[in-house]
Amino acid sequence: MQLANDNLNIVFSEANILEAIYFRGVKIFAAAAAAAPLFQVSLLDGAGTRHVIGGADFSRVRSNQRRDCAVQHLELTFSRAPQWGALAATVTVTLPDGSDLSEWRFQLTGIPAGYVLEYYECPILRFPDDLCARGGDGVIFHPGSEGVLIDDMELRERSEGFRGARLEYPLNGVRGYYPGTCPMQFQGYFHGGTGLYFAAHDPEHAPKGIEVVRPDEESLEMFFQVFTGAAKEEFQSCFAMILGGCGGDWQDAAEIYRAWMEKEDPSLPPKLKENPAVPQWLKDSPVVLIYPVKGRGFDTGSISGNEYFPYCNALPVVRDYAKEFQSRIMALVMHWEGTAPWAPPYVWPPYGGEEEFRRFAEALHQERNLLGVYCSGIGWTQRSSLDISYNREEEFREKGLDGVMCTGPRGEMFARVCNGEPGKGQRIGYEMCPACDFTVQTVCREVRRTIASGVDYMQYFDQNQGGSAPLCYSARHGHAPGPGLWLTKAMAELFHQADTAARIGNEEAILGCENGAAEPYIRSLPFSDLRSHLGWLYGKPVPAYGYLFHEYVNNFTGNGVCLAYWFDREKSPEFLQYRLASSFISGEVLSVVLKDHGAIHWSWVCSWEDAPPDQTLIRKLVGNLNRCRRKEGHEYLVFGRMEREIPVRCGTWKLQMRETMEREITLPVILSSHWRSGAKEALILANMNTAKEAAQIEFSAVFPGAGRMLSRTGVREFDLLCASTLEVEIPPLETLVIEWNAECTASKRR
Repeated sequence: MQLANDNLNIVFSEANILEAIYFRGVKIFAAAAAAAPLFQVSLLDGAGTRHVIGGADFSRVRSNQRRDCAVQHLELTFSRAPQWGALAATVTVTLPDGSDLSEWRFQLTGIPAGYVLEYYECPILRFPDDLCARGGDGVIFHPGSEGVLIDDMELRERSEGFRGARLEYPLNGVRGYYPGTCPMQFQGYFHGGTGLYFAAHDPEHAPKGIEVVRPDEESLEMFFQVFTGAAKEEFQSCFAMILGGCGGDWQDAAEIYRAWMEKEDPSLPPKLKENPAVPQWLKDSPVVLIYPVKGRGFDTGSISGNEYFPYCNALPVVRDYAKEFQSRIMALVMHWEGTAPWAPPYVWPPYGGEEEFRRFAEALHQERNLLGVYCSGIGWTQRSSLDISYNREEEFREKGLDGVMCTGPRGEMFARVCNGEPGKGQRIGYEMCPACDFTVQTVCREVRRTIASGVDYMQYFDQNQGGSAPLCYSARHGHAPGPGLWLTKAMAELFHQADTAARIGNEEAILGCENGAAEPYIRSLPFSDLRSHLGWLYGKPVPAYGYLFHEYVNNFTGNGVCLAYWFDREKSPEFLQYRLASSFISGEVLSVVLKDHGAIHWSWVCSWEDAPPDQTLIRKLVGNLNRCRRKEGHEYLVFGRMEREIPVRCGTWKLQMRETMEREITLPVILSSHWRSGAKEALILANMNTAKEAAQIEFSAVFPGAGRMLSRTGVREFDLLCASTLEVEIPPLETLVIEWNAECTASKRR
C-alpha cells in the first residue's frame, strides 16, 4: 500500500508499518529491521499509572484510500485492542499532487471513562543508524539548543542529561521540549545529498517532546510526543504533522518551516525594525558584561560580597569597556538578590539594600549605560542550599502553596532543575504552575519592583529554558488533568503579564529567559541568554535560531556556562575566539563574563583563581566585532534576514574538547554568514586568528556581479565580471562586509 505523486512515494508494509519513503526517486527513509509502530499513545488511569499502547496492540486494521480532486487520502483505522474495549485510532495521511510533503492527522475514540490521553506520537520513524560515526554519511538536525547537527549518536548517549528520551514529569530542563529548549518544531535527517523533513505545523504551539533516541544498538527513532491532557471519550488532532522530502542540508528544512511559520503563525511579533515595543538601546547593540556581586564565578559556593560590591565599585570597569569599545555597556549582574542566589521566585530587595542599587542604576544611566539582572524563573524555593538562613517553609504551610505547585500524574511533587542539597544544587523546592494566580501575581510583583528601581533588562526566566513551562497534572488548578495546549497559553499569558508589569516602571525595560525564547514567546521575551554552546556536548551547533527568527528578535551571546571545562583551555584557547565570532556572525549582541579586576574570563562556572584568556586579544576581538555590528554590518546583523550559507574556503583550526567527550573539532578560521535587507544582500566575514587570513568565496549559486567591500579601513568596489570566485584577505581579528544589490544581480542573471 502506498501514497505517491511525482515527487513523493510513501510505502506501508502489510503490517501497516511505515516501510519506506522515496523523494524524487531517492529513498530518504527505510524502516529499521525492528520497525516502530506507526503510532503510540499514553493513557493515564485514575491512579496516574501510564499505559502505552501502540499500533501493533490492535488486532484489526481497516484501510480506506481515495482521491479528492488533486489530493490523495489514506485512512487507517486500528481497533480491537485487548482489554481496551471500544478504543480505536485513526491515522489519516494526505498527499497533494506535486507536493514534496504529506500531512498526518491522528484521532483516538473510545477513550475509557476516567482515563486521560497524556500524549500521542504519530508517525514514529525508526531507521538504521547510518550516521557518520557508523561509517555512513547521515546527519540529524535537532532543534535543541537553538539548533544542533548530530552525526554521532554515541556521543549524545554519553552526554549527561542531554541523552534523548521521552519527556516525563519532572523535566530536567535540557531535553527536547517544545516550546522551550527546542525553540522551533521541526527535525531533519540528511544523507546521500537529500533530506527528510519532519515537523509539526502547529500554529497554537501545544507542548511536545521533539526527540531522536536509540531504541537499540543499530537503530534510531525520531518522534514528536504531543501532549494533549484530553479527558474526553474522543480526541482529534487540530494540526497536521508534516513528513516529506527536502534538499540535503538543515537550511533546506529550515526554509520549509520558515515559509509555513511566516504564513501561519499568529504569535510572531512585528519584525524588529518596525517593532515599537523593542527599545532603541537594544538596536544600538550594547556589549553585555556579566559578573556576580557575590561569590567568585560559581552558581554554588560563597555568598559573600566580592569586589563588585557595593554595586558602584563596578563603574570604573564599565567606563573602561565603554571607552575601549566606543559602545554602550550593559552591566548584567548575577547573585544580586537580597533573598538568596538562584532561589526563585523572590528576588527583591537587592543585596545590600535598595539605596545602593538605585545609586548604581542612576550612575549607569547618566553615562548612557544600562543595568540588567539575572533571576531564576518560576521555581519555588523551600530553602536555599547556598544560604542556609533562607527558608520559606512557614510561608508555604500558612498560604497552602502546595495547591500552587506542579505535580506529576500520581500527585507527586518534585523538581529537578537546580534542585539539591548543599554541594549538589542551589535550592530545595518545587515548580509553580503558570496557570495559578499566585504564580502570575508573584512574578509580576517581583518584576515591577525590580524594574522600578532602574533596571533596563531582567532575565527573570532563567531555568525556564526557552520559556519552557513545567509539566503539571494537578487536579487542583482548574486546568486539564495533564499537559496540553492550556500550558502553552498559560505560559504565554504569564509572559505577557510580566512584560506589562515591567513597562509600568520603565517603557523601555524588557524581559528574557535562558536559551533563545521559543517561537510563541518571542513577543514577550525579546532579549535572551543564548545556550547554543550546549550543542557541543552532543553535536555541532548551527545558527538555526537566527535563520528563522533574527528578523524578529536579537538575543545575546550568553554566559557560556561550563564551556570553560568542555574545551581544553591550554591546548585550544581559541575556542573563546570562535564562540564570540560565531555569535557575531549569527547576529547576536555580544556578551562576555568577567572575573575579578574587570578581566574577561572563559565562561560562567569557571574559578576566578584560573588564569584568564589573553586580555589584549579578546578585548580587541570584541571591540572589532561590535564596531562592525554597530557600523558597516548594522543593517544586516541587527535587522537582516539570514539566508543560505555561501561557501568560503579558508584555513582551519583543530580545537580539543576534554573529559568524557574527547573530541577534536575542525573549524574554519574565518566564519561567515549571508544576509538580506530589502534589495541588498551581504556576506559578513570574521577572522578569528591573530594573523592575516585569506579566503576564497564561491559565488556560483549567488552571483553578485559587482558590489562593494566594507571594513574598518573604508569602502572598496569590486566587479567579478565573468568569474564566480572572489579572493580576499582579512586582517587579524577583523571583519569584512561584502555587499551587493540583489535586484541588480537577479536582472543580470536573467
